[in-house]
Amino acid sequence: MKQWHNDFAESLTLDGVWQFSLHGESGSIRVPGTWEAQGYARRVDGPAEYSRTVHVPASWAGRRVQLQFDAVSYHADVQVNGVDVGMHAGSWTPFALDVTGALRPGEENAIRLTVWKQGERFPLRESLAGFLPDVAVMFGGIWQSARLAAFDGPALSGVAVSANCQNGEVFVTASAHRADGLLAKVTLYDAAGHSVAGASAPLVDGELVGWMHVRDPQLWSPTDPALYTAEVTLSDGKQVVARTSRRFGFRELSHDGDQLLFNGETICLRGALNWGWYPNILCPAPDEQTIRDEFRRIRELGFNLMKLCLYVPSPRYFEIADEEGMFLWLELPLWLPEVTPWLKQQAPVEYADIVAEAQRHPSVIIYSLGCELEANVEADWLAELNAIVRRRTSGVLVCDNSGSGEAYGCSADLADFDDYHFYADLHYFEPLIDHFHRDWRPPRPTLFGEFCDADDYRDLDEVIAAFGGETPWWLVEQNPIHPLSKVAYVEQRERMSRIDVGMSDRDLQAFSRRQSLVIRKTILEKVRARAGMGGYVVTGLRNTPLASSALFDDLGRSKYDPATFRQFNADTVLLLGRGRARRWLRSGDHPAPGEPYSFAAGATATLDLIVSHVGPPLPGGELAWEVRRDDGTLLDAGTLPVPGPLAGGRPRSLGRIAFDMPDTGRAETLHFDLALYSEAIEVRNTWPLWVFPAVTTWPEGIA
Repeated sequence: MKQWHNDFAESLTLDGVWQFSLHGESGSIRVPGTWEAQGYARRVDGPAEYSRTVHVPASWAGRRVQLQFDAVSYHADVQVNGVDVGMHAGSWTPFALDVTGALRPGEENAIRLTVWKQGERFPLRESLAGFLPDVAVMFGGIWQSARLAAFDGPALSGVAVSANCQNGEVFVTASAHRADGLLAKVTLYDAAGHSVAGASAPLVDGELVGWMHVRDPQLWSPTDPALYTAEVTLSDGKQVVARTSRRFGFRELSHDGDQLLFNGETICLRGALNWGWYPNILCPAPDEQTIRDEFRRIRELGFNLMKLCLYVPSPRYFEIADEEGMFLWLELPLWLPEVTPWLKQQAPVEYADIVAEAQRHPSVIIYSLGCELEANVEADWLAELNAIVRRRTSGVLVCDNSGSGEAYGCSADLADFDDYHFYADLHYFEPLIDHFHRDWRPPRPTLFGEFCDADDYRDLDEVIAAFGGETPWWLVEQNPIHPLSKVAYVEQRERMSRIDVGMSDRDLQAFSRRQSLVIRKTILEKVRARAGMGGYVVTGLRNTPLASSALFDDLGRSKYDPATFRQFNADTVLLLGRGRARRWLRSGDHPAPGEPYSFAAGATATLDLIVSHVGPPLPGGELAWEVRRDDGTLLDAGTLPVPGPLAGGRPRSLGRIAFDMPDTGRAETLHFDLALYSEAIEVRNTWPLWVFPAVTTWPEGIA
């Protein structure tokens, strides 16, 4: 059943120490938390036995009492004083059990849970485990808070808030319990606590619907995360007897053809892929400082979005994203599913519960129903899940299959945008975009739901030193899902000892990170140089056992200099382009591409200077460029006027320049710097340019 809420209700926390047993081991365990992070077996799915006693006040006699859990992974059978009071399946959502008849007020009461996580009894691929089992291990246990709550009168549940930023309308719905003859009211407050709207909400069969209008609502955005509060009350005509509230915001993500819009302005969503990997707790429930620090540091790198890839974090994560103005993409945990009768029945229930908890948060602007779903996912079933999400949300975009069904064999296409996962070598990235583009389809934005990975080398000595001289278990245990032929991180030391790469592990790590920066800069600039690109999600946030292709390392530190990364990962980005050419070969035209970074000695370099901008228009200004030799000698420089305004949404040329390359007899590196100055902004970007002597005689044997 749903959790009931009433600010006047009494509650007893069940957080703290419980007794625990699993697979022959017994001891104590802390709730909330996972059993794997507290020293119990990682590869055993159950049964895990939780037990504790709690003294229930005598004053609770005659009240209706719920046993409330904010999340348990995955399946829980619950007893109170030896009485079976119910069960629940699903790792990600809150639930409650009515324990009124089993409790003994005024006495000690015994609570017992038998918990199974996903594994043999509840197979991973048919129980919405998401991707965490692939990363390292699926977690089990009471991983969010628990409590007993006593209600001596009415209560509310299922409070949902829908806000329309275009007309200021707000709809609030809820279920009222034990509320016969009571009056329901909804009041809206702004961030300062001032009442801005209110309405009576008639109860019909225990359901209330409140409609209100807020005049000139303040819109929620990353730069101004304005939050409102909807307060729902029940009264008997004399006093309020039940009250609960929810925060929400006015915002809208939409699109006009292939232009992505947020609150009516063009936007480029720039996200980091978060797999929910927190090795110290092994569940996606980090503390408040960790969450705020993550948001701060990805924002420093130029990102404005976090993609929650195939998991659902704790409620506080959503609340902090609302407060910090961080966009969230919530990807529901459907990954390589075995579409069994159990999954077809259970997934719609869990999806409805997940979205019910997330829908009021203005930070959540995108939902995807799953990731890289293949031909075994039937279109009709995906349409059912799609309808569940769309009925319960507003002002968001929905993707039925992140990665796109056509790329993975799924026939459905219910998405509001194109979403491809192009993990490609640099020279294949643009051909892939062209290959999947069709002019006969209605235009819609492209959002790369995950892409642009660039693994770097892991310095094991550094990691071991940080973990007190011991290799952490997640670099020792081979993940049973992935064979050594695919992922062999547990053999890194042994395999590297067989070869001599000519540098230390520390140097190899530093070198590979410089290389990963080049790869990411190149790919992201290719995205920003094309029209219709609504944004992207870079893989990933933090190194995991599975992959080191992250923005943060194993110790949670940023790998890149923020100022350098923002040069190509911001609302306004400067780019280089080069003209097109063809050549006549074997009686036919062939493309003669000229990438913008390499030139023959003594040749004239002609470059297009491009700006990619989103958001409100920028005023005009001046463009300044210079090119220097490796020793710092100025080779050439110039300025160009930039007439304003610079509208957002599509890349545009700011001008074309030409300069002569040095007539050198050896390969040489030049450094090209470009800056845009205006009243509103100063934007820079830099590139290396390479000069090569012309080849006059080709050695034999070269293809």
